[in-house]
Amino acid sequence: MRENFITCTIPEECHDIFSRHPRQLPGYPRQDHWYYYGRKRNNQVTANSHNLWTPIEEETCVFDVNNNGELVGIKRPFALIDKEEDSDFICFLDENEPSKYEWFMDDISLPLTVADTDWVFYYIFGEKIEPEFVDLPILESQSEDEQEEETVDI
Repeated sequence: MRENFITCTIPEECHDIFSRHPRQLPGYPRQDHWYYYGRKRNNQVTANSHNLWTPIEEETCVFDVNNNGELVGIKRPFALIDKEEDSDFICFLDENEPSKYEWFMDDISLPLTVADTDWVFYYIFGEKIEPEFVDLPILESQSEDEQEEETVDI
Protein backbone atom coordinates (compact mmCIF):
# COMPACT_ATOMS: atom_id res chain seq x y z
CA MET A 1 0.00 0.00 0.00
CA ARG A 2 1.31 3.43 -0.88
CA GLU A 3 1.40 6.18 1.74
CA ASN A 4 0.23 9.69 0.89
CA PHE A 5 2.56 12.43 2.04
CA ILE A 6 1.54 16.01 2.59
CA THR A 7 4.39 18.26 1.57
CA CYS A 8 4.84 21.95 1.98
CA THR A 9 7.56 24.32 0.91
CA ILE A 10 10.02 25.28 3.59
CA PRO A 11 10.31 29.09 3.57
CA GLU A 12 13.69 30.53 2.61
CA GLU A 13 14.21 31.95 6.09
CA CYS A 14 14.30 28.33 7.34
CA HIS A 15 17.21 27.41 5.06
CA ASP A 16 19.39 26.60 8.08
CA ILE A 17 17.33 23.82 9.59
CA PHE A 18 19.72 23.56 12.54
CA SER A 19 18.76 27.05 13.69
CA ARG A 20 15.02 26.27 13.85
CA HIS A 21 12.91 24.49 16.40
CA PRO A 22 10.47 22.06 14.76
CA ARG A 23 7.58 24.13 16.16
CA GLN A 24 8.75 26.94 13.84
CA LEU A 25 8.38 24.81 10.70
CA PRO A 26 5.33 25.10 8.43
CA GLY A 27 2.46 22.83 9.36
CA TYR A 28 3.17 22.52 13.07
CA PRO A 29 1.20 21.28 15.10
CA ARG A 30 -0.77 19.38 12.43
CA GLN A 31 2.44 17.74 11.27
CA ASP A 32 5.07 16.08 13.40
CA HIS A 33 7.52 15.14 10.64
CA TRP A 34 9.14 16.93 7.69
CA TYR A 35 11.41 16.13 4.76
CA TYR A 36 13.94 18.77 3.82
CA TYR A 37 17.14 19.08 1.84
CA GLY A 38 20.02 21.49 2.08
CA ARG A 39 23.77 21.87 2.03
CA LYS A 40 25.94 19.87 4.40
CA ARG A 41 27.74 21.87 7.03
CA ASN A 42 31.22 21.13 8.33
CA ASN A 43 30.01 21.33 11.92
CA GLN A 44 26.49 19.92 12.15
CA VAL A 45 26.20 20.63 15.87
CA THR A 46 24.57 24.02 15.86
CA ALA A 47 23.02 26.00 18.66
CA ASN A 48 21.05 29.16 18.87
CA SER A 49 19.95 30.81 22.08
CA HIS A 50 17.17 28.29 22.72
CA ASN A 51 18.03 24.86 21.33
CA LEU A 52 20.80 22.56 20.26
CA TRP A 53 20.80 19.76 17.67
CA THR A 54 23.37 17.24 18.81
CA PRO A 55 24.49 13.87 17.38
CA ILE A 56 23.12 10.92 19.33
CA GLU A 57 24.79 7.99 17.55
CA GLU A 58 27.63 7.25 15.18
CA GLU A 59 26.90 7.61 11.48
CA THR A 60 25.65 4.43 9.83
CA CYS A 61 25.68 3.14 6.28
CA VAL A 62 22.41 2.83 4.35
CA PHE A 63 22.30 -0.15 2.00
CA ASP A 64 19.87 -0.96 -0.83
CA VAL A 65 18.66 -4.48 -0.07
CA ASN A 66 17.06 -4.70 -3.54
CA ASN A 67 20.36 -3.97 -5.30
CA ASN A 68 22.84 -6.50 -3.86
CA GLY A 69 23.29 -4.48 -0.67
CA GLU A 70 24.86 -1.54 -2.48
CA LEU A 71 25.86 1.42 -0.31
CA VAL A 72 23.44 4.27 -1.11
CA GLY A 73 23.79 6.68 1.80
CA ILE A 74 25.28 7.71 5.12
CA LYS A 75 22.87 8.49 7.97
CA ARG A 76 23.67 10.65 11.00
CA PRO A 77 20.99 10.88 13.73
CA PHE A 78 20.53 14.01 15.87
CA ALA A 79 18.33 14.91 18.84
CA LEU A 80 17.05 18.32 19.85
CA ILE A 81 17.93 19.56 23.31
CA ASP A 82 15.76 22.48 24.41
CA LYS A 83 17.28 25.20 26.58
CA GLU A 84 15.24 27.62 28.62
CA GLU A 85 15.59 31.28 27.63
CA ASP A 86 18.17 33.28 29.60
CA SER A 87 19.34 30.16 31.37
CA ASP A 88 22.09 27.60 31.16
CA PHE A 89 19.57 24.99 32.30
CA ILE A 90 18.86 22.39 29.61
CA CYS A 91 15.46 20.77 29.63
CA PHE A 92 14.63 17.88 27.33
CA LEU A 93 10.91 18.65 27.37
CA ASP A 94 9.31 21.99 26.62
CA GLU A 95 6.84 22.80 29.39
CA ASN A 96 4.80 25.12 27.11
CA GLU A 97 4.29 22.60 24.32
CA PRO A 98 0.73 21.21 24.38
CA SER A 99 1.75 17.81 22.98
CA LYS A 100 4.96 16.46 24.41
CA TYR A 101 7.49 15.44 21.79
CA GLU A 102 11.08 14.44 21.70
CA TRP A 103 12.49 15.78 18.43
CA PHE A 104 14.92 13.93 16.19
CA MET A 105 16.55 14.49 12.84
CA ASP A 106 18.23 12.11 10.42
CA ASP A 107 20.82 13.67 8.12
CA ILE A 108 21.28 11.42 5.07
CA SER A 109 23.98 12.10 2.50
CA LEU A 110 25.24 10.28 -0.58
CA PRO A 111 28.47 8.35 -0.14
CA LEU A 112 31.50 9.66 -2.06
CA THR A 113 31.38 6.51 -4.21
CA VAL A 114 28.03 7.69 -5.62
CA ALA A 115 28.56 11.45 -5.91
CA ASP A 116 30.86 14.14 -4.59
CA THR A 117 28.20 16.58 -3.41
CA ASP A 118 27.45 18.59 -0.32
CA TRP A 119 23.66 18.18 -0.59
CA VAL A 120 21.98 16.41 2.34
CA PHE A 121 18.47 15.05 2.88
CA TYR A 122 16.95 15.72 6.32
CA TYR A 123 14.09 13.87 7.97
CA ILE A 124 12.81 15.70 11.05
CA PHE A 125 10.30 13.96 13.30
CA GLY A 126 8.78 14.08 16.74
CA GLU A 127 8.07 11.10 18.90
CA LYS A 128 5.13 11.70 21.18
CA ILE A 129 5.94 11.23 24.84
CA GLU A 130 3.27 9.39 26.74
CA PRO A 131 2.88 10.45 30.36
CA GLU A 132 4.16 7.91 32.83
CA PHE A 133 1.77 6.66 35.45
CA VAL A 134 3.16 5.12 38.59
CA ASP A 135 1.18 2.65 40.65
CA LEU A 136 1.63 3.71 44.24
CA PRO A 137 0.88 1.23 47.01
CA ILE A 138 -2.30 1.87 48.93
CA LEU A 139 -1.53 2.44 52.58
CA GLU A 140 -4.12 1.77 55.20
CA SER A 141 -4.61 4.77 57.43
CA GLN A 142 -4.62 4.32 61.15
CA SER A 143 -7.25 5.81 63.39
CA GLU A 144 -6.17 8.29 66.06
CA ASP A 145 -6.84 5.66 68.75
CA GLU A 146 -4.46 3.19 67.06
CA GLN A 147 -1.79 5.88 66.72
CA GLU A 148 -2.07 6.74 70.44
CA GLU A 149 -1.69 3.06 71.37
CA GLU A 150 1.57 2.90 69.41
CA THR A 151 2.96 5.94 71.24
CA VAL A 152 5.04 4.95 74.22
CA ASP A 153 5.63 7.38 77.09
CA ILE A 154 9.07 7.19 78.62
